[in-house]
Amino acid sequence: MIIIGERINATRKHVGMAVSNRDEKYIIKEATEQEQFGAHMIDVNAGKTPEKEVEDMKWLMDLVQKHTKLPICIDSANAKAISAALALNRNGRPLLNSVTDEQPRIEAILPLVKQYDTMVVALLIDEKGVADTVVRRMEIADSLVNKILKTGVKVEDIYVDPCIFPLSTNGINGLDAAESIMKIKAKFPGIKTTCGLSNISFGLPLRSLVNQAFVVMLMTAGLDSALIDPLDKKMVSLVCATKALLNKDDYCMEYITAAREEKLS
Repeated sequence: MIIIGERINATRKHVGMAVSNRDEKYIIKEATEQEQFGAHMIDVNAGKTPEKEVEDMKWLMDLVQKHTKLPICIDSANAKAISAALALNRNGRPLLNSVTDEQPRIEAILPLVKQYDTMVVALLIDEKGVADTVVRRMEIADSLVNKILKTGVKVEDIYVDPCIFPLSTNGINGLDAAESIMKIKAKFPGIKTTCGLSNISFGLPLRSLVNQAFVVMLMTAGLDSALIDPLDKKMVSLVCATKALLNKDDYCMEYITAAREEKLS
């Protein structure tokens, strides 16, 4: 289970202010603490101010990579910002977030995936909108994943994001997400899955509790990675313990090591 540290996102108030003010100290703290507390990858999103996104993305990419060697999840809807970030990438293979099943997006993003040999998030959105049922998710996944595969991208380099909807708007949304993950992984052996986990708790009290329960639920369904706050110690602890229970931690060594280092609670 890959924890993608979600905190360096300029749409978050304090991060957006830090980016606007070029507050290096704040961003460095966010990057280094996420690595310290268990992130395997750092998400970088500079999308607060569209007209400045390319410039902001360059600044963030350079700064974050000076202070962590973790791979970067390049998170943007702007192909120019993605291209600029890829040109600056030096922390191994990045994860490009994301391509949708919309022709302009496919034409803009897939050539970058091939040019830079990146991994890519396949976000289940098409011209009709966001997939909001299991049936719609499978329809879009079938179309989008096959388009990506035809370009020569390996199936194991594709991370399908089923799109998570809040539990507060429909009680079936959590179950639908889990079912979609299972079906996608069954249809495309070797494919990966990911999601913005905290979307499930939008509008609810004690959001972290719902998020923590949800990550266990989705991991049992086959979730491979998620955008998570690594500073949520209980969340990281549950990920670590669930990974061991799912026989994805040989001899529980990761769990034992994390416990000895007092990273679990």
